[in-house]
Amino acid sequence: MFEILRNAYRETVMTTANGQEKLNKMITRPNILEGVSHEVRTQMNSIVAFSYLINNERFSENEKREFSEQIITSCEQLIGLFENFFDTAALETGTARENLRETNITKLFETLTSDFRVFMRKKGHDNVVLIQEDNLPEKLMLKLDAARTSRIVSNLFRNALDNTFSGFIKVGCTYSNETITFYVKDSGQDFSRSSDLLLSDNPEIQHSESQDTYSAMNLILARNLILAMEGKIRVEPN
Repeated sequence: MFEILRNAYRETVMTTANGQEKLNKMITRPNILEGVSHEVRTQMNSIVAFSYLINNERFSENEKREFSEQIITSCEQLIGLFENFFDTAALETGTARENLRETNITKLFETLTSDFRVFMRKKGHDNVVLIQEDNLPEKLMLKLDAARTSRIVSNLFRNALDNTFSGFIKVGCTYSNETITFYVKDSGQDFSRSSDLLLSDNPEIQHSESQDTYSAMNLILARNLILAMEGKIRVEPN
């Protein structure tokens, strides 16, 4: 789960030198650039391969539709990876700041959970139940960077879905003492790995078939994005 304090907006000014120093630290961290580079190559290879196969007359129309869906998925994953990486870099260096706007948190959370249900149906996760939890009023208005917050929650949800083959995923949102808390709980496996990726300054990423590099990188970038937004992270076993 992660928490973001939301009261009066405090503007932060950062010098160019300090920003460049932070950028250098970010991109030279072990596994950050290596992980992004590895995942970009993986997705680009997938796009090229399926683009070639889709023009091969040996395959049926159903198979070609599957190839097309794979291409779209790879494109979406590339876009998400780049958005997470560049957003984090911009916030950490001070070249950009949070896009704080009055946001209906209740509506934002409802939209997120609705999108998650659609995604689960599309991907055929029939053995996983999505449970929505919140204590929000009918309309809660707060200053929040809605786009970045949605991306973080989506990254945590995708990671939970990747590790839950059957059981449940709980997506929740609470507001108390000027603090908005979003959380994702699941009955899946790989708690220790997810905990390491979210809490460690130098997490280990192994580029192998047994580890989903895309999910791992998005967890690391989600962590950096939360910290850049001055949020807090907690990881707890069920």
